[in-house]
Amino acid sequence: MCGICGLFKVNSNRKVDRLTLRNMVSTLVHRGPDDEGIYINDDDSVGLWHRRLSIIDLSTRHQPMSNLSEDIWIVFNGEIYNFQELKKNLQAKGYHFRTSSDTEVIINSYEEYGESAFADFNGIFAFALYDKRNRFLILCRDQFGVKPLYYSFSSEHLIFASEIKTIFQEPSISKALNYEALNSFLTFRYNPSPQTLFHSVKKLTPGYFLKVTKNGDVLQQPYCNYAPSTNTDISETEAIQEYQNLLEKAVQRQMISDVPIGLLLSGGIDSATIGYLMQKYSNQKIKTFTIGFVGKGDFNELEDARRTAKFIGSEHHDITLTQKEYLDFFLQSFFYMEEPIAETSISALYYVSKLAKEYVKVVLAGQGADEPLAGYNRYIGLHYLSKFAYILQKLPLENIAKLLSRNEKINRAAYAAKFSTELKRFLGVYTIFTQEQKKLLCNEEVRQRLRDVDEVLIERLYSQTSGLLNSVSKMLFIDTRLSLSDDLLLFGDKMTMANSIEMRVPFLDINLVQFVESLPFSLKIKGMQSKYIHKYAAQKWLPKEIILRKKKGFETPLDEWLQSNLAETAKTWFNSKDSICSNYFNLDYINNMIDLHQSHKVNFQRHIFILLSFEMWYRNFFKVNSNDLV
Repeated sequence: MCGICGLFKVNSNRKVDRLTLRNMVSTLVHRGPDDEGIYINDDDSVGLWHRRLSIIDLSTRHQPMSNLSEDIWIVFNGEIYNFQELKKNLQAKGYHFRTSSDTEVIINSYEEYGESAFADFNGIFAFALYDKRNRFLILCRDQFGVKPLYYSFSSEHLIFASEIKTIFQEPSISKALNYEALNSFLTFRYNPSPQTLFHSVKKLTPGYFLKVTKNGDVLQQPYCNYAPSTNTDISETEAIQEYQNLLEKAVQRQMISDVPIGLLLSGGIDSATIGYLMQKYSNQKIKTFTIGFVGKGDFNELEDARRTAKFIGSEHHDITLTQKEYLDFFLQSFFYMEEPIAETSISALYYVSKLAKEYVKVVLAGQGADEPLAGYNRYIGLHYLSKFAYILQKLPLENIAKLLSRNEKINRAAYAAKFSTELKRFLGVYTIFTQEQKKLLCNEEVRQRLRDVDEVLIERLYSQTSGLLNSVSKMLFIDTRLSLSDDLLLFGDKMTMANSIEMRVPFLDINLVQFVESLPFSLKIKGMQSKYIHKYAAQKWLPKEIILRKKKGFETPLDEWLQSNLAETAKTWFNSKDSICSNYFNLDYINNMIDLHQSHKVNFQRHIFILLSFEMWYRNFFKVNSNDLV
């Protein structure tokens, strides 16, 4: 796993500024502490820089790397898990390889097939490829967005990097706020690609490539035309056997490494399944890592994880986090996150990654199971919401929700139920701050500048789901490429790479996901049981005690804290004279939300945490009263 960055001057023959490149790469050392390399072509005004975290092919995988004729150059971050299969096909066509790395496979695949080669890559990746013969630069990101890739494009240059702060080393790049993205952040609690909160910086959309020519022409499009369809002919027995087979293959593929490898272990079924399979295919004890919090609420899974570790026979390590430790890093986390993703488990992932770094360079994780397999309660809710939509729209659900105002899930369901179209219901399920709440939250100037494109962001993926037979299957497809990519996977990458370790996600093996997406809804949710096929298949590997445990994940006791001393701390931050929230939002409305939450009348945990995240993100990236923000 690595960090990449580069510059490409368009409509100009000016040389690349080496000092700017050096400043850029200096921000990526944590992503690649083992090695660095540079390629500069002054004739073409292009510069590529690479920082390397050595994991596979330790001696010969130096980058930037070229083909034999040195007219194709690449900087690559990630892993191509099926590169050996692709390599054999290329060798049969006469290609010769100087290394045993997947990087060279990407170069030769492109040389043989062009951009169509990208669809064959089963892995996690972000890369920049310079085609010297045709004088254009290509950026490409994996289908689920496991690896981030940011860029800034103008009439003068294309600048790209694994991290946003790297792009800002180019002095001409503005940090002006993107109000369209601010609106979406308040809706989703993260920014879907291609948005970031910076007007001049975008995220490359997962599954897309961006090609920019020397004269400034731009092509951006998906490299894979995959659209799922439901296979109604498969039997339950056939589906379970194939699921077991594909998951085992995915874990085997992702265990390939020339350095120590471990597992981020929660107390639930997903990481336990991966751990069992890792141990099955390992000739020594695997290492597992867990984090917990002081207290005994649903947020604490230390004992569950310890029992799982004992069952699979791993060498287990865990730590307990205090509120002070959590909040101390929360203030710092946005330097690494660079986007104010309002997820309470970010600090927890940082600390468990820090623990893992003492023992390994690579960790596998259970992320990516819940979205394709319907692991969240909201999917069961959506099923009934869609099934009885006509009836529910005639009921006074909002009045009922007011009587149960502490139940945030019921409130969101009541909000979503009022929409008559499927797409709008989906957006209703996702929405944290409703349009009405945004009007109360934002001051007059901000309200006038907000632009709502939320439905457009979802429609891009929704339009690919016509082959799926029900609402839940459609939402699973969208979530796997939207909230998973730009929320959970994004902070997963940022927090593990902040500690210079690579995180792999076997549940997002392309072959496995596409198979799961072809399955009938009844094999994902049966009655009130979610992830049905996964839980049934796991009986081959795990005892029922682990399979049937209540899902926790890396949850935190934030709700509890916001009903005690954290509420007053939050008020202090929001009401300080240099608070960005005081410049953008109605403080009376924010203070009232905190009071209602603290008094246990309404559950505003998500809303408050969104605003806290925005506030701390601002303090990391802007000076007080910065002109960039007006």
